[in-house]
Amino acid sequence: MTFQSMLSSFIGRIVEVFVPGSLFEGTLTSVRTSAIQVTEPPIVYSQPVVVTIPTDNIEYVRVLL
Repeated sequence: MTFQSMLSSFIGRIVEVFVPGSLFEGTLTSVRTSAIQVTEPPIVYSQPVVVTIPTDNIEYVRVLL
C-alpha cells in the first residue's frame, strides 16, 4: 500500500497535514501521485481556501474526524 492509496481512503475527512514550518487543517478533498489538496474552512466571511501540498513535503498527516 502506498502513501497516496492510504490517504485516498480518508477523502472527505478532516485532517491536519504537517510540512516543514507549516500546519494545514481542513477537509482532504483530493489525492494524486504528486500532491494532495486540503480545503481549509473560511475565516469569518471569506471563502474556503484550497491548498495543494506536494506529497514530497509532507512530514505526517493526522486524521481527526
